[in-house]
Amino acid sequence: MGRADHISKLYTALGANSFIEPAVALESASAPLRRLLDQLSQGAAGALRPAELVEGPRGEVYSDPLAPKVVVVVSATGGVGRSTLVAALASGLQRQGHPALALDLDPQNALRHHLCLGGDLAGIGATSLLNQTWEALPERGFAGCRLVAFGETDLVQQQSLTRWLGQDLEFLGKRLAGLGLNGQDTVVIDLPAGSTVYLNQAMSVADVVLVVVKPDAASFRRLANMDAVLAPYLEGESAPQRFYAINQVDASHAFSQDMAEVFKLRLGDAVLGEVRRDPAFCEAPAYGLDPLDPALNSVGCQDVNALCRALKARLN
Repeated sequence: MGRADHISKLYTALGANSFIEPAVALESASAPLRRLLDQLSQGAAGALRPAELVEGPRGEVYSDPLAPKVVVVVSATGGVGRSTLVAALASGLQRQGHPALALDLDPQNALRHHLCLGGDLAGIGATSLLNQTWEALPERGFAGCRLVAFGETDLVQQQSLTRWLGQDLEFLGKRLAGLGLNGQDTVVIDLPAGSTVYLNQAMSVADVVLVVVKPDAASFRRLANMDAVLAPYLEGESAPQRFYAINQVDASHAFSQDMAEVFKLRLGDAVLGEVRRDPAFCEAPAYGLDPLDPALNSVGCQDVNALCRALKARLN
C-alpha cells in the first residue's frame, strides 16, 4: 500500500470514529474534526484552508521599513513546545547572521531557561509597573541572541499589568521602540496560550504570526478555535502573515507522521515547516546546553535551522 493510500485510509478511519494501528483510540474526536477529515478524504482540502477573516485592530507603530521584524509565536494550548521553539528560533536566526531578540510576554517567565539564562532576571513586568523603560533589560543568551524576560511577578502585579495592557493598545509598540532595534533585527515573541491581552498587544506590532501545533488529533481539533482567535487581526493591508509550524513530529511513530500529513493537507502552503521530536531539545534545559550547538547537528537542530531560513525568506 502506498503512503497516499494509507493517509486516505487514516482520514476515513478518523472520520468513521474508528481505531488506527497501533491501537490509537480516536473515539473522543469531535464532530467538527470528523467533518474536516471526511472532507479531506474527498479531496476538499483546499476549501478547508484558513477562511476569509474579518477586519480587526492593527497598530501602526512599525510602519517604518527600518524597524525590526516581529514574529509572534502562538498556540491554542500549552504543551506543544512553543517556548522551546521561540528560544530555538531566536538562537537559530542569530547563528545564521540575523540579529534576534526573544521577548517573553508570558507571566510564567520560563523563556529564560530555554536560553540558559536561569536565576532572577529583571523583566518587563515589574519594570513596566515602575514606569521604567526596557532599555536595560536585554541579556545575552545562546549564540549571542538577546532575551527580554518577563521577570518574577506576583498575582497583584500581573493583574495590574493586565489592566494596563487592556487600556493602552500601544503599550508594547512604544516600549519596543525604546530598545534601539533596527531593520536588521528580528523580535520573536513568546505568549501565553489562547486569547489574552498579551496576544492583543503582540498582534498590534506583528509582521508574522507563527501558530505552533503538535501532530495529534487534539491539536487538529483546535485549529478552528485558533483561527477564530486570530481572525480580528488578519485582515487589511498591514495585517501580519500567518504560518504554522508542526512541532514534535515523531519519526518513529507512523501515526505522528500521518497526522503531520493531515495538517499539511488542511493548511497547504501556510505550513512553514515541521520540527521532528528530538530528545536533545528536551534534555538541554536540564543541563544548560544549547540544543542548536552545531557540534550536535541533531534532527531537531536541522529542522529548526530550516525553519529559520523559511521564516527569513517570508519576512524579506
